[in-house]
Amino acid sequence: MLVWAHGLWGSPNGSKVTAIRESGIEVISPDFNEMELVDRVVLLKETIDIGDVVLAGSSWGGLACALAAQEKPEKLRGLLLLAPALHYPEPPNINPEELVAPDSVPVTIIHSITDDIVPVSASKNYVERSGNNVQLIEVEDSHVLEDSIELIISEAKKLLNG
Repeated sequence: MLVWAHGLWGSPNGSKVTAIRESGIEVISPDFNEMELVDRVVLLKETIDIGDVVLAGSSWGGLACALAAQEKPEKLRGLLLLAPALHYPEPPNINPEELVAPDSVPVTIIHSITDDIVPVSASKNYVERSGNNVQLIEVEDSHVLEDSIELIISEAKKLLNG
């Protein structure tokens, strides 16, 4: 099972999650529209309580996933972050320098080197702070990664089957 967290301007039925569903992956995708980050994290933590899930999120949704993963790593099979806004200081008083991947969870990040919304350095810094279980895949794409859908699906399947 994959739990999807859309970005700030995304939706629970956006193009990425629709493509993931169409690939045959079972997805739970809560609606985070008009929710503050802290509320998104609470909803994600409640959603992943079913356990043995891959938590995936894009941009601000990726930040919410990283925060939820820090608090409940035992519920996760993997973490897939797409152009995650890991540099963004946001309530509840997040210091981006303290955000690290849980040691027990394999993490894959897909981030464009030409992203003009979230700099790829945000993901690189997260990788440097975290353990050896974090893989950064750099692509040439836009922030929404519309040309990387097949890669996203492939990496989601690896984490689900891993």
